[in-house]
Amino acid sequence: MGKQAHVLVIPLQVQGHLMPIMKFSHGLAKHGIKITIVNTESTHNQILNALAKEDDIADSISLVSCPNVYDDQQVKKLIQQMNDDEKITCVLVDSFLAWNMEAAAELGIKRATICCFSATHFLPIFDLPKLIQHGVIDSQGTPKQKMVQLSPTIPSMNTSRIGWVKHETGKVEKYVFEFASKINKSMALTEWVLCNSSYDLEAEAFKMNPKILPIGPLLASNRSGNIVGNFLSEDFSCLKWLDEQATQSVIYIAFGSEAKFDQIQFQEFAMALELSNKPFLWVLRQDVASKLDETYLKGFQERMAARGLVISWAPQQRVLEHPSIACFFTHCGWNSTVEALSNGVPLLCWPFVLDQFYNAKYICEVWKVGLGFNYQDDETITSVVTGEEIKNKLDELLGSDKYKANASDLKEKLMNSIKEGGNSYNNFMSFVEWVKT
Repeated sequence: MGKQAHVLVIPLQVQGHLMPIMKFSHGLAKHGIKITIVNTESTHNQILNALAKEDDIADSISLVSCPNVYDDQQVKKLIQQMNDDEKITCVLVDSFLAWNMEAAAELGIKRATICCFSATHFLPIFDLPKLIQHGVIDSQGTPKQKMVQLSPTIPSMNTSRIGWVKHETGKVEKYVFEFASKINKSMALTEWVLCNSSYDLEAEAFKMNPKILPIGPLLASNRSGNIVGNFLSEDFSCLKWLDEQATQSVIYIAFGSEAKFDQIQFQEFAMALELSNKPFLWVLRQDVASKLDETYLKGFQERMAARGLVISWAPQQRVLEHPSIACFFTHCGWNSTVEALSNGVPLLCWPFVLDQFYNAKYICEVWKVGLGFNYQDDETITSVVTGEEIKNKLDELLGSDKYKANASDLKEKLMNSIKEGGNSYNNFMSFVEWVKT
């Protein structure tokens, strides 16, 4: 029997990237591949502190720390040391850390990247020279057009939403553009570009750049526990509360690990939920709650105690799988979007930054599985959405069968893609075999 394949995994140090990479790592481990996941010391400690008894980590997965995964010299030193101690078969890096493949290339180690957001949103970085060639941006990254449409079948994109452009001013953040340029150049070194998506979600994006291969949706539902990788401790008591609610009755509200809102917007959210007369589960992070008016928050929770539950962090995938969930009021982060679609849950969109606005366009205009607000095509994100508007959108979303029907149809396609013989399954298995050979 040959020596066990060993993949060194380097994620971007943010929640939205770490979780799908952990799910992917578990998938590799199930096929007999040894995994070592590298995080900075602070992230490593956050994960260990958030561990719960329900968390699940395979025996063949190791968590190690490195002073700084953004420093290519430190990463190079780590790769050399680990390769000397235990031969590394492949280095798998987050697409936002693509330059870390350079050390692997020098050592003759196989190289792959994984994109934790949509293929469509990755195209501007992957095809950066084309944007310059076609006059969308100049050589310094400054937009020369207000809107760009990468393909007739891909929604138009406001160039103020391109990652290196500060959306409030339309000015280029030079260091971010240099960061994107560095990623673009390093992508030439990768042998595989994997993406947590599906042909059923973004067929045209994958057609435009066939090197990007979908292996999603990356889910953990086939395991008994929860995939370790959260920065925050999950409140599993909400699952018992959901068990007590009627089928497809609960509004689930969660805006991810980064989105923030002030007291004014909070009160509009709260008003909408009061007006809805429907049960709800609201994830209100502690860092957000601590800046709100304590008296108002307490009063809201007391008034809504009979039909609403507010918690600080949820086991989201298990929540979205629950039969009591009717819809998801979301910031439209890619992980949240994919998890909702994989469970046939309609979405109400409140995008906060960057790709979330573009994901909302897919949700509302392409897949037609949700609704958004009138302001979301504006160049600012400071508009307050009123409680009345939110309540009206919830009524529309839950009062029509078409959104649930479309979401259910898309769920079936996505589940078929990761079953044996499906496109994402085949891409994943091809990658497994490549790593092992």
